[in-house]
Amino acid sequence: MSCRPKTNSARRPAETASLSARQRAGLHAAAVHAEGFLPPSVPDSEVHELAEQGLVKAIAADGMDRFGPLSRAPRFRITGRGRDRAQIEPLPQVLLVPCSMGKLDVPVAPAGEMYVGSYHVAARRAAAAASADGSAQVLILSAKFGLLRDEDRILHYDLRAGDSGTVTRQVLARQAHFLGVSAARVTVFAGKAYADLARTIWPGLEHPLEGRGIGRHLAFFAALYRPGRSAGARP
Repeated sequence: MSCRPKTNSARRPAETASLSARQRAGLHAAAVHAEGFLPPSVPDSEVHELAEQGLVKAIAADGMDRFGPLSRAPRFRITGRGRDRAQIEPLPQVLLVPCSMGKLDVPVAPAGEMYVGSYHVAARRAAAAASADGSAQVLILSAKFGLLRDEDRILHYDLRAGDSGTVTRQVLARQAHFLGVSAARVTVFAGKAYADLARTIWPGLEHPLEGRGIGRHLAFFAALYRPGRSAGARP
């Protein structure tokens, strides 16, 4: 009786198979979601891998196709094995920078281009330097539109955090789940109003600028993005 030799193509156990950053973030977000839903922003190819490892399962038999590829409707739910796995995976890291009153003189533009205020630009440069190794995701916290990626197209507006019409906690919570950052370690590169807004979702966030004047804010940013920056200025 012969035995087949093991090959290198054998799948590793779910407990040891490595996960991508988006898969880890998705599991963490699903673990804190009231219904256990996996964020629909996790790419299908990576969702399939999670399902093959038993970390998520389809909500219905036709869960992959019934809403189409662009739907934000939940299609997968985390399993008990997925919750166990999330407990041993590192949390995603997010750096939040504020929007600005200074904007391009156009009706609509990508968020990464719309904001041109000097404070925002300095905060963006600092966040880019702090996340240059790929360890953190940089998001914009807009007083009107909430959590934005650079590519998200937005309308021109005039609103500051705390003003009437500021984005609600409910909207921020939905956005945080969709982006897979609802269970992230968050650092805010902004003033008090924006930190307070972010705390409605992440009460334990880090705010290295707390209690400092705007001059100290700008010095903190510059220490991160200019050559020879001080290690003590890191978040």
